[in-house]
Amino acid sequence: GSPGPSHAMATVKQLVDPTVGISCHAWSPKRTEIAFSPNSHELRIVDASTFATKHSLTEHDMLVSAIDWHPETNFIVTCSHDRNAFVWNYDAEEEAWKPSLVILRIERAALSVQWSPDGQKFAVGSSAKCVPVCYYEKDNNWWVSKMIKKHKSSVLSVSWHPNSQLLATGSSDFKARVFSAFVSNVDAEQVTAEFAAPAAFGETYAEFASSGWVHAACYSPSGQTLAFVGHDASIHFATFAAGAQPVLQSIRLPCLPLQTLLFVSETTLVGAGHDMNPAVFDNRGSSWVFSAFVDKKPTAAAGPAQKNDVKARMAMWQNKDKTGNVEGAKADDDTAWRKHQGPITCLKPFDGKTKFSTSSPDGRLVLWPIPSA
Repeated sequence: GSPGPSHAMATVKQLVDPTVGISCHAWSPKRTEIAFSPNSHELRIVDASTFATKHSLTEHDMLVSAIDWHPETNFIVTCSHDRNAFVWNYDAEEEAWKPSLVILRIERAALSVQWSPDGQKFAVGSSAKCVPVCYYEKDNNWWVSKMIKKHKSSVLSVSWHPNSQLLATGSSDFKARVFSAFVSNVDAEQVTAEFAAPAAFGETYAEFASSGWVHAACYSPSGQTLAFVGHDASIHFATFAAGAQPVLQSIRLPCLPLQTLLFVSETTLVGAGHDMNPAVFDNRGSSWVFSAFVDKKPTAAAGPAQKNDVKARMAMWQNKDKTGNVEGAKADDDTAWRKHQGPITCLKPFDGKTKFSTSSPDGRLVLWPIPSA
């Protein structure tokens, strides 16, 4: 699609004040509600069209660091710096969300969480150098966790393989890894995707090095590609094939480091982070390439010549402050046109086909069109 119409289609909603910010967000299965945390211990659920608050859930004691809303089971899982997770189940009769506390058995903050595609398990990335994989035990009527260790630092990101038995992690020990997350109590027969021999729970299938903290790891819809990003402004694509070693391709980014990734199709990946502008990567047959930024600068924007002197000076100082740029605000440096005015810390699918959404400490939620290749 041409940048013109798609630019107009991105919708921005200032959900909370920029001084408050949003730590994470997620969509309900029918996308009629948004769950987000206003950078606090609160989980807030709002109507997606009116943005009126429907539920304010304050079970956590500290910052809610991640939210995942399963599209089929309608369960919400949240995790927090208070070292706990909650699974929320909607009680239609009482019109209330009921929490189940999940004891994660970690001594540091929980940072990220994701439901397995089949909704039977969820994994939590933590600062305690481990990943609790949690599943429901019917007999005891509670959620229990099994630990994946083998990390040397915080686990910043978790991503499930579509078969719900392999789990990829990104860690600040400069590594992305793939683990077996097969739990015999809940999983049927063990499958290993492209790996030959089945591994026991918590064993490593693959490990990839980066030159910086691995902020995010993300599986493609088929599970044949794993993308991960390093804080050295690099992105890496590992492609798996049965009976062969994974093939790794690395790209130096034309922007600041990305913090979060989302495959919108098998051949298109969106990443977002410190540049405040989602970047699109395409697979052109044999290799991945950087395609474009989604947020485009309006061509008819008022140039510096039309600004009055005071505004130009203010922009210069603000820019020095923001970017450490000694030259001050050149025309190119002006970032006021961007939909986000802070780093993008959360990236979620909207309907998987046409749109995705981002949120940021700037308090904004932006719904973007997926650029057509």
